[in-house]
Amino acid sequence: MRILDKIKNLLLFNIFYKILDPIYIFLDKRHIRRSKNMQMIPSAFLRRGGAYSYAEWSYIIGVLHTIIENNLSNKSNLQILDVGCGAGLVLNAVNEFVGKNGSYTGIDVMKSEIDFCKKHYPKKFNFVHVETKNNYYSPNQEKNIAWKFPNNSFDIVTALSVWTHLNEIDSRFYINEVSRVLKINGKAFITFFSLDNDYGNFLKKDLNSKSNFHNQTRHQYVYNMKAYDSNNWFYPSWSKIPERAIAVNYTALKDMFDKSNLRITKHYKGTWKEVPGIFFQDIFVLEKIL
Repeated sequence: MRILDKIKNLLLFNIFYKILDPIYIFLDKRHIRRSKNMQMIPSAFLRRGGAYSYAEWSYIIGVLHTIIENNLSNKSNLQILDVGCGAGLVLNAVNEFVGKNGSYTGIDVMKSEIDFCKKHYPKKFNFVHVETKNNYYSPNQEKNIAWKFPNNSFDIVTALSVWTHLNEIDSRFYINEVSRVLKINGKAFITFFSLDNDYGNFLKKDLNSKSNFHNQTRHQYVYNMKAYDSNNWFYPSWSKIPERAIAVNYTALKDMFDKSNLRITKHYKGTWKEVPGIFFQDIFVLEKIL
């Protein structure tokens, strides 16, 4: 039976799904009336990262677009840097804010993602491969390479599920880079697994049961191992490499932001800790103050 189940799953959820998905997207676009930013979502052959489902891509795009729009005073012709752009999920959420005179630049440590984005998205968007080492995604590249962008050059910086794969040294290095390239009063939208009071309450629940908010067990999000020699960066014991999934104590996050001249203006709590919210990870909205 196990062999038959594996064959069935292979046929249904890999082969048939990938064949039917582009047909569905083609037909579904004829019914999209009020959400123009869904037009560039790639098919299942090309979607990558933590979100795979077309429906989940659409949901995340809507959430990010709303959060960013609600936290901006100027909402058009913006210079946007998307850190860890992957297959372009965030681009679909911020396209509207680029306007005619703004720009979008996506950077990623995985060259395959950059090559894909250059082929799939319009030429007006910029994609740059950053040859930075990450022990999970790009272990053979160089360590802590500064971004080749001028100081104070971007209105907003986005990073979806990037700092959840950075150890303490890399986290602090690249949060300084975020601050460096942001204009004064510019905004950064960055997701984290934040270990705060809600996380303490989360640990008191039945960790072997399924989450009320997603389709995984709660135990998967118990961060009980120190990431290298850090006292504030942690990873779950099931992971062989810390950078697979990293969480940070809230006080350490706040300290990191403060030292980089970034002020927290909004914190959207992540549902991964079994608290009601609008997104899975914690989203921090940061403003450059100096």
